[in-house]
Amino acid sequence: MEGMMDRKVQEVNKHLDSFELQVLERSTPTIDLSSLQAELASLQTDVDTILAALTIEPQVAPTALADDTVLDALFSGTVEEGLEPTHAKGFLKSDGHNIIIE
Repeated sequence: MEGMMDRKVQEVNKHLDSFELQVLERSTPTIDLSSLQAELASLQTDVDTILAALTIEPQVAPTALADDTVLDALFSGTVEEGLEPTHAKGFLKSDGHNIIIE
């Protein structure tokens, strides 16, 4: 059993070594630093433009007219006219099932 485990460990180590060699043999891509800096500068300009557009506060339309319209609709009745009753006049009585207004 121990011998089988040793063989498995050796096999795994061999695969790891092979993988490591493949990674080391890969050529690293060359990075053109000046083009990277130019692209970053362009992105920064784009971000600045977007942020500048977001910081401009929109003009708020005057709401006084709308507020007056709502208030006029709510309070269009005058004091002289009086308020309409919101409840029925009379007494309530019940026959056990129904409510009767007299």
